[in-house]
Amino acid sequence: MDLKINKNMEIKEVLLKFQEGYKKRDFEQVDEFVNELFINSDDTLIIGTGNGEWCRGLDQIKELIHIDWFYWGNFQLDMNNLLIKVNSNFATVAATAILQKQYEDGKLNDLSIKRMKKIIESDGTSQEKIYKALKTMAYFLHEDQVGKDVKRKVRFSASLIKDENVWKFTDIHYSYPVSPPSDIKLVCHE
Repeated sequence: MDLKINKNMEIKEVLLKFQEGYKKRDFEQVDEFVNELFINSDDTLIIGTGNGEWCRGLDQIKELIHIDWFYWGNFQLDMNNLLIKVNSNFATVAATAILQKQYEDGKLNDLSIKRMKKIIESDGTSQEKIYKALKTMAYFLHEDQVGKDVKRKVRFSASLIKDENVWKFTDIHYSYPVSPPSDIKLVCHE
């Protein structure tokens, strides 16, 4: 039983380091943060809350974390209600969290424009790009209407591997219980 408690504490220490990084949001430390906490593999993955946020490998993960730290606001894991499962050198974690978005004037608009440019430059048919653009615009219009200081529940799940006696993330998945706004279905009549 003591071994299980010890392994759970080791995993909790990794989560506390992760939480501290999201709290401090020191952009100059993104590389060090990712290298310390994530397995260096092309298969290491973070699935974010945004449409198409499937980030593979440390370079894409660094980019996503930089974006999170700049745009996302305060992310706080519920450290008192973690579900940790450990089997040898593999562990999973499930938790809830609160995301408090704190938008400065113009910040949300800048992100929206960047996302729209990315959609336009992406692969896909014109129709696919239009639908993605409409969904993105609906999301940002919704965010603009709910105000600058918004708190949302977030689900957090992760897998970790013990590599050279150090626990590191191999996968993280963030999700909203219900993504705001819900998907929009357009029906055209002639």
